[in-house]
Amino acid sequence: MTKKVINDKSLGAKKLVEDLKTQPFVTIIEEKTPSASLAKSINEAKTGKVIRTKDVSDFLEKLKA
Repeated sequence: MTKKVINDKSLGAKKLVEDLKTQPFVTIIEEKTPSASLAKSINEAKTGKVIRTKDVSDFLEKLKA
């Protein structure tokens, strides 16, 4: 098994991927990458930069502050 990574931002790369999809011996696995804001939120959660609350009302109070 061989793994190839194709940056499909260009028209040529998109055409290549579409052509490869028609081949019976090729399996295309498209990886989804999170948006910049979601990636930032994930990173903040992993590093502990989150708001800790007891319940929803406590959360709303901290948001107002």
